[in-house]
Amino acid sequence: MQLTVNEALSIYPLSGAKLVAGAQGTTRIIKSVNVMDAPDIAEWIKSGELLFTTAFVMKDSEDNAVMLLRKLHERGCAGLGIKLGRFWEHIPNQIVEEANHLGLPLIELPFQFTFSDQMNALFKAEYERNTKTLQTVVERQKKLMQFALNQDHKKDVFAKLVSIIGHPIAVIGSRGHLLFASEETKDLNVQQGWPYKPMFQRVKWDHGSCYRVPITQKDEDFGFLLIYTDGAYALKEEEELFQQAAEVLAYDMDMTYREHMNPTLQDEMCLFMKQYLERKINGDELVRRSEGYGIQLFQGNYQCVLTTVEPEIFADGKLLKQIHRELQYNPMMQLTNSSHIKIDGGILSIYTCPGGKDYGEELSRFLLSRFEDMIEPGKTAGGSMPRFWISKMKYEPKSLREAYQECLDTRALAARFGMKEVALQFETLEFAYLFSHVPESVMENYCNKVLEPLQMEGGDPSQILMNTLEAFIENDGLINEAAKQLFVHRNTITYRMDKISTLLQMDLKKSNDLLKLKLVFTFRNYLQAHESNESIHKPHFAK
Repeated sequence: MQLTVNEALSIYPLSGAKLVAGAQGTTRIIKSVNVMDAPDIAEWIKSGELLFTTAFVMKDSEDNAVMLLRKLHERGCAGLGIKLGRFWEHIPNQIVEEANHLGLPLIELPFQFTFSDQMNALFKAEYERNTKTLQTVVERQKKLMQFALNQDHKKDVFAKLVSIIGHPIAVIGSRGHLLFASEETKDLNVQQGWPYKPMFQRVKWDHGSCYRVPITQKDEDFGFLLIYTDGAYALKEEEELFQQAAEVLAYDMDMTYREHMNPTLQDEMCLFMKQYLERKINGDELVRRSEGYGIQLFQGNYQCVLTTVEPEIFADGKLLKQIHRELQYNPMMQLTNSSHIKIDGGILSIYTCPGGKDYGEELSRFLLSRFEDMIEPGKTAGGSMPRFWISKMKYEPKSLREAYQECLDTRALAARFGMKEVALQFETLEFAYLFSHVPESVMENYCNKVLEPLQMEGGDPSQILMNTLEAFIENDGLINEAAKQLFVHRNTITYRMDKISTLLQMDLKKSNDLLKLKLVFTFRNYLQAHESNESIHKPHFAK
């Protein structure tokens, strides 16, 4: 039997009973029903038993009755039903209070029915429910088999599984990232408890049970299928349905991955892209060959993202392969229509820009959030992690080579200027790119000339004004944003900027002066990064 106390109280004739106390425990599971007719019943009670009694063994001492309730609770009793009229006319307040304290359901049984009437009704209801559930499970297994055999089942595979299984589901990827969540699970913390044990497991959740089923295909681990049910336990046949659903899902994900990652197709696309980038074929030929394999690279305006694993010396081929797979078939990775091609040392992605809008900011935020679980360990442990170099928006297929070069230039400038951002857009570094060939001596002289009043002794001894100016320039002259960055009031920034304007003899409302300062801090960042790199690589000699 797997009824809750609450469900049992809805079954005739027990529906005529009255719940006197312990309402918070009505979700307890009734596994069996027994009659309490011996004083030492607590020693024999099994977890999940619902006990019926006339109160004969409790009538002489309320204190002993309280002690008995505590023992029943400790043993996992599902509840206690008392038939009044023979030994008790009413249940003593002390007993009611203790049952409420323990959360142990205390039920006043209907006098006109025997214990056997009520027990038989529960067993009959459980049998009917199990029979109905079994029929439903068999029907679902048939649908699941038809779904698995259907060659055109690739679309909305997760949503289709929800309709077949009949319960809310979530799918967690092999890294603990969310692949899918049905509507009923979107407000749940479905990733709680990650990493999960690599086994079929049932855990409690607010309204019943959550079944965690591993999704595996041969030696490939795709994650977990999470199935949420209202009941505390499912039938063995229903658990088998859950496992079969995970097997079907594993097969589908494996096949989808293999189709997208077809070695021949990938090798061909990699070759085409290499030939194009090396100017051995033109853009029209690249498009023609790609479409010959059913791949449409361009669907309007687009932007490129070059994904690499940094530091390069720690580049992990397995990590890059995992990223490529995620980009290819994970439905939650599809910000816009996109193609992802492995090239030497990285992945070149081509993202469509809907509505002719530059998607640099959106791509940056999107990639950072989707690969957060890969990025954070790399930051904290100093190991390898993905980094994303984003081009400007392009309008024609023939500009692909230019977009790729912008990605490469962004990566090179980030290394040169010692920038640690994980996702960088060429647009934000374009200004630095224009001056990337300026000699260091020229940079240094220019910085000293412009900032001399702040660098003079007594001008800014604590570097407060210099830090404020830098924050002001980094935030494009926005006072509020600079204040947020420095954790001070905007009026403080305004006061400091007035002082800086006076010292530098500049009008910071003029674009020409702002341009000068932008150039100064671009140079300063480069010089500081270069000095730091030289210090790291400078040989040390023993004294």
